[in-house]
Amino acid sequence: MNEIRERDLRLDFCRGVALIVIFIDHVPGNPLSNWTLRNFSFCDAAEVFVLISGMASYLAYGSRLGRFGFAECAKAVGRNCIRIYCAHLLLITVIAGAMLWVAHRYSGADYIDSLKLQWLVEDPASAIFAAIHLSYLPRLMDILPLYILLLAIAPLMVLMVKRDYRIALLLSITVYLLARNFGWNLSADIHGREWYLNPFTWQLLYTIGMTLAHLNRTAPLRLPWGRRWLLGAIGFLVITAIIAWPLNQLGITQLPPLSYVWPADKTYLSPLRIMNVLALLYVFAFFVSPRAPWLKRRLAEMCISCGRHSLIVYGVGLALSCFGFVVIQESSVPNVANLAVNILGISILFLTAALLDRRDLSRRPAVTSAPLGARGASATTSLTN
Repeated sequence: MNEIRERDLRLDFCRGVALIVIFIDHVPGNPLSNWTLRNFSFCDAAEVFVLISGMASYLAYGSRLGRFGFAECAKAVGRNCIRIYCAHLLLITVIAGAMLWVAHRYSGADYIDSLKLQWLVEDPASAIFAAIHLSYLPRLMDILPLYILLLAIAPLMVLMVKRDYRIALLLSITVYLLARNFGWNLSADIHGREWYLNPFTWQLLYTIGMTLAHLNRTAPLRLPWGRRWLLGAIGFLVITAIIAWPLNQLGITQLPPLSYVWPADKTYLSPLRIMNVLALLYVFAFFVSPRAPWLKRRLAEMCISCGRHSLIVYGVGLALSCFGFVVIQESSVPNVANLAVNILGISILFLTAALLDRRDLSRRPAVTSAPLGARGASATTSLTN
């Protein structure tokens, strides 16, 4: 089979859209978040982001593994892990520092509690030490630590997927089931709160993404394409929307007794959430070709640009969502403030990505697409660098 050498724009597009939706969902009380994916399904933008990141990681590091060996691949991943780790600590420093300052000057909301910063206020030294070794995650600070751990296992998982993807999937599913059965998770603060995105379960979605990318490149006929599968995926999405939307609009899925039986737990990644995001991916991939003309239109290109620079765009979006929350809470005209936060926030994300594109074009003749934080590794259908 001949390898496809053109970049699959759909990866960066989906990742870019996911980053924009994550920004919208992270603004507490944002009315626009009532119309994002999480209200119409059992999953949300986080699942989309992790699944796409698994695919991108395989495409980026799979070729590097084959060309330079496991050691060089692991070194590249290690450098990227350090980079993302530093970005995570920088985000905590900037956002926590800003919110602590805001809390002393304004009273529109309990800004300390909203981001779970009590430990930092009560015992700064212990909290900072815990944050350094990832055992303290303030609210909204979940995705980068999860990605660091997922990326750390990427070389081993890519190697296993290349040798036999069935063994890789079996191992991943085993860890997933053990974690769900025995409650495996990591501590997120001194009060016993666990990681909101449990790495022992979310690694399965990352591995599935790697496996799909592997099969798409090496054995596309093994992927179940057909009208029957498409109708099944569409039917599943329709049913989940019918169930999820009214319950989410009423806001009762987080309240007892429904919260005890609601089958879409996010921390331990309910199987329904996995099925939901896979159905979304299937329908999207079925109807949108890798070189669909509309992916070249301006709005799509801006989303693709955001996906291409995912680490910085994510960091900027997270900071904007926190500052936007303050603006909304302190405004005397919250409706206008909500509109301004969404329009300005998304515009800043697009502008940030555009400036990064311009910077890259000035440094090298071609811009590559890489997984979150990766440099020099193209998240394309075939790695050519």
